[in-house]
Amino acid sequence: MNNNSPCFPLARNHHQPSFFHPNNALHPIHASQRLSYRERHAAAIVSEGSTKVTGKRKPGDESDDSMSESKSPPCSPRLNGHTHEMEATVKRAKLSNEKEFPLSKLLGTLDKPQLLSLINNLIDAHPNLQSEIASNIPRPTIQSVTRILEGMEKKYLDSFPYTKWGSSKDDYSFNRVKPAIMELQGAIMDYADHFTSPEEFPTVTFAFLHLATTITHRLPEWDNSSHNELKRDIYLKLADYWKKAIHEASSKLRDGKIYGHTVVNEWAKNLAQHNRDSNGAFQQASEEFVEKLGVIIGLQGGVSGVSASSLTFSFASGIGGMNSSNNSMNHRNFQLMSA
Repeated sequence: MNNNSPCFPLARNHHQPSFFHPNNALHPIHASQRLSYRERHAAAIVSEGSTKVTGKRKPGDESDDSMSESKSPPCSPRLNGHTHEMEATVKRAKLSNEKEFPLSKLLGTLDKPQLLSLINNLIDAHPNLQSEIASNIPRPTIQSVTRILEGMEKKYLDSFPYTKWGSSKDDYSFNRVKPAIMELQGAIMDYADHFTSPEEFPTVTFAFLHLATTITHRLPEWDNSSHNELKRDIYLKLADYWKKAIHEASSKLRDGKIYGHTVVNEWAKNLAQHNRDSNGAFQQASEEFVEKLGVIIGLQGGVSGVSASSLTFSFASGIGGMNSSNNSMNHRNFQLMSA
């Protein structure tokens, strides 16, 4: 049998110290000499790890003292909370010392859409602010509304598709322009509700209706007649607002209000012109105007029971106190024809 095989190692020399011999505990140097380099290196790593975990160190090892002195002890929970409180106090003091930028200057950097978005977000978050904000906003004026409506008019004109033949009135163009026109329609109706309220003076009311109807006249006429229903719908709604304004002005007249001849004559002239330009869309409004307010300017229909369906009134003779220099529509007769 081969005594050098792995199963039968060579007999150990009894004179050579064994690693497991009891006497080897007194001679560690002899034991380490029997270890290979890898075994000694592994033993060193294990020893170092156990020292870090248990916190033990070898006698005379002064490197740990210097390292422990350089490291600060962990903060206690009480000290840590106190530190956070001090940091918060410092931050608050720093913010209070900084000069706060004026809110008015910040708002001044926003454009109109941003301001509207800001106000709407505030109202959505705090609905109770709606009445307070509304009470502090100046009421719309004819000048401010004119800018808004003309801006919307420009928007739908700019939305026309470009062609080398100019603006087309076909179905494709209508679909492109329709959203902008509907936006304009909504704005006209909203402002009409406001300006025809009893709180407004008739002079302002009729001025707005004249503006809104003039803008409506400029809406395009489409090749497809069904698309023109949108414009006719605006005419019908504006006609109702004209009649509402006439009733309000008439009620104030009965309460003792007095309107100047020149002013009422201007209302009559504008309404007659709108009725003609719209092919009779304001016929009923024109008849009610003659019946309720015509007496102020000497129109024959200004008495109860007299029909205005075939009434012809002329500005050529200066009816209602309008002379030829003030009337741009002299020598024109306007026939109020029944529908």
